[in-house]
Amino acid sequence: MANILQQACPLVADYTDTDVPVTVALDEANSILDPGPGELQRFCYIVTQVEEPIALSHWLLGICPDITIEDLGEVSVTINGEEQEVILGDNVEIRTEENPDPTTGCVGLKFDFGLEEAGDVMTVCFELLVTRQIGSNNVCLKGGQETETGETVCGPVCGIIEECETTVFQEIEVCVPITVTPRAHVGDIDVTCCGEADVSTNMCPMNSQPSCTFFVRQNLCVEVPIRFSATGEPGQEVVTCGDPNQEGCTCNGNGGEVTPQ
Repeated sequence: MANILQQACPLVADYTDTDVPVTVALDEANSILDPGPGELQRFCYIVTQVEEPIALSHWLLGICPDITIEDLGEVSVTINGEEQEVILGDNVEIRTEENPDPTTGCVGLKFDFGLEEAGDVMTVCFELLVTRQIGSNNVCLKGGQETETGETVCGPVCGIIEECETTVFQEIEVCVPITVTPRAHVGDIDVTCCGEADVSTNMCPMNSQPSCTFFVRQNLCVEVPIRFSATGEPGQEVVTCGDPNQEGCTCNGNGGEVTPQ
């Protein structure tokens, strides 16, 4: 992802050598730029006060003007590891061309949080309810009586990434070995005397077995319930590029139908 972003937009807006020496860097580790199912797109930034004496009072990220405050999901701000209270429409708001930031004249997503000393760090994360394409966003800084603008960093631009779903079917044969182990349980044994006892002086046989063994055979019907299921894991996507044009995309009209293999 880093190589792709470096080709499309800068990862850091560097104002180190200006009157407001601050850097704003995209936090790739905590951002979700290409959300999966059930995820929202998230942009996170690390804002660092590099030097003094002019400290950051607030800053703006020049996001697409089509994005409104209602398009934002969760927004979080920390300063030096301490969570800050975020109030949408107050200390986090969207400034437009019709209603720009009054002190800088800049437009975009405004974070009205500042830094004080060299080495102070602010982390900012916000989610978008609709996934956007990624491009260069202007970063506007305000510190003391100074305003800095013109440096850019990767962020959401006006292109919306449309998502579509399809269902595929695949016939598979499943073979499962089943092992059945029968068991016989012997119940209570009833003993009945057959005739009168024989009383005599004849000795019992000396070579005899202590018990009698006989065999009982029984056919069994075994009912084995089996439930089959399957899970699917996507593999690596393969992209085939068509010819570029200036008239838009032309779908082939098959509605996303996939032929089973």
